[in-house]
Amino acid sequence: MKPISFSVLGVGAWGLNARNWEDLRTLLVGGELADDGSKGPKPAVIPANERRRAPLPVRLAVEASSQACDAADVDPAEVACVFVSGLGDTALTDYMCKVLASDNKALSPTKFHNSVHNAAAGYWTISTGCMQAANSVAGFNESVSLTLLEALTQAEVEQRALLLTFYDAPASAVLKPLLKNDTSFATSIVIAPTAIADPSASRFSASVSQASVDWPAGNWRGELQACYETNPVARILPFLQLLMSGEHDTLAMPLSGQTALRVEKLS
Repeated sequence: MKPISFSVLGVGAWGLNARNWEDLRTLLVGGELADDGSKGPKPAVIPANERRRAPLPVRLAVEASSQACDAADVDPAEVACVFVSGLGDTALTDYMCKVLASDNKALSPTKFHNSVHNAAAGYWTISTGCMQAANSVAGFNESVSLTLLEALTQAEVEQRALLLTFYDAPASAVLKPLLKNDTSFATSIVIAPTAIADPSASRFSASVSQASVDWPAGNWRGELQACYETNPVARILPFLQLLMSGEHDTLAMPLSGQTALRVEKLS
């Protein structure tokens, strides 16, 4: 694969007491944040009536997406997007399986509507009036690397900015022994081909290689490390660490057992 040059224009985040990118940066460098008691974000971009019905994964995704677009100073209605959740909405999956296994098989129309994997993309595009392409990806523990490759390819081919949003909520009780995740986490990144991006934005080069690699071990404190190890989309953390690092640092992420996505920071 020919290397793809891209720039990061803006970042948004929500989870682990972080309510924005600056908060998450604090956690990444070993700082601490107080628990504000919030049970989830309340993204202003979703109208109030719809927001009350929106499940936690959707609200996580939309809040982080809105922050990233604000930081990048791009119009959400004009930016194509790729959303990814490694687990999907396990609370709704659990609910539907229980109802369908019961004598009364009448599903809530609202919950059924929210159960589709592209629910977050739907809420986002409808709320912002976005008519651009909106993809939804799932790849369990390789969700982050697969989505980066998908988004980088699309941005390069179309020569346009693109929004990537990574989000996962805690696994439902019945699935927790299998899926492990106990944290809410979302991050959004607006990228663009370096050729059309602001020259002051951080620049990177990405390529695919034939190699077997493991995810970086991570070396964060407490809940952040636990989140990284159990929440599939928290595997974006090494890339965010790279974003904060100096020039020419590199990162390798597995795409499959025999391929890897390599990212180098150029400036």
